Amino acid sequence: MLVLVFSLVGCSVIQGLLADPTKQVAEAEALLKAGDLAGAAGVYEGALAKAPTNVDLVSGAAYVKLLQGNPAAADALLAGVEGASGTRLPEIKMRRALVAMKTGDLDTVKTHAAAAGTPEGKLLVAEVNLADGDRPAAKTDLEALQTEAGPVGDTAKAYLALINDKNGLIAGLSEIQALWALGQRPIAVRAVEDLAKAYASEHDDGPDQLLLWAGRAATVGEPAIATNLLDAIPVAPQGQVWRMQATRAMISCAEGDGASCLAGFERILTISPEDGYADARATAALLIADRDAETARKLLEGQKGDAAARAYASLGDMATAGTVAMDPVFKAQFAPGAGG
Repeated sequence: MLVLVFSLVGCSVIQGLLADPTKQVAEAEALLKAGDLAGAAGVYEGALAKAPTNVDLVSGAAYVKLLQGNPAAADALLAGVEGASGTRLPEIKMRRALVAMKTGDLDTVKTHAAAAGTPEGKLLVAEVNLADGDRPAAKTDLEALQTEAGPVGDTAKAYLALINDKNGLIAGLSEIQALWALGQRPIAVRAVEDLAKAYASEHDDGPDQLLLWAGRAATVGEPAIATNLLDAIPVAPQGQVWRMQATRAMISCAEGDGASCLAGFERILTISPEDGYADARATAALLIADRDAETARKLLEGQKGDAAARAYASLGDMATAGTVAMDPVFKAQFAPGAGG
């Protein structure tokens, strides 16, 4: 979501300035797409010196600061342009909300999202209310959003289906899902087991939900919870045998058992979809990298993509991370001098 909202803005709204920064915006975008994060940062810095209140420049520069791991600087840039943003203030407020979400500051997320007043902002407010345990307030927000077209309306309906469930445990799953959506993932996983099992006992798609949360538990390093959720699945969902076994292999890596992890992936090589198999191996490598670098590298052999890049980065191998990353903007984060 962060990348979507911060995705590089076009140059159509750059008018009325003494120094038109259209060329610099295009140059910075091109550098980012080429993987030159430091170069893009430099272009934005120079352009902002001439047009410090241009919303497109500030949005692009703030996005670069996020990529450089500096959310405080990103927020400062966005805060500085609020007074000059005019009708684009909701965009700035949403960006500030998402920067706050990156840092885990849910109160600030709610403040900025409410000020944005957009459907997306109102959905964020509802999710924060759910995360805070204020289901009545969230329900009011979501009922107003369920008629929205697209993802906002669909998400509101999904939350309401949980909230309105007569089983209190299942209704509570709405709060856990909101925590996950807001980036509070370990907290969500540690609270989900009984709720997911309650859901599975009363809904046809229960095994799918158990498998979903088992995978999430494995990815945040909670192997016991992941195992308990998998063990509660009586029969693998249609076409998901490989995914169940891949999750068990990831659990082995999360437990530090490299041999079992590798063996688990070997067993499902011929029954797994190529992309899903590659992502699962890269995730497993990330889980075991800090304890067993040798196993992590074996899991990453021949792997490319952004998941593999994250795993290589966790091994301290930034050069290979930059080589295997596919998204050019993501690749730029591993380039020499990318931090800032």
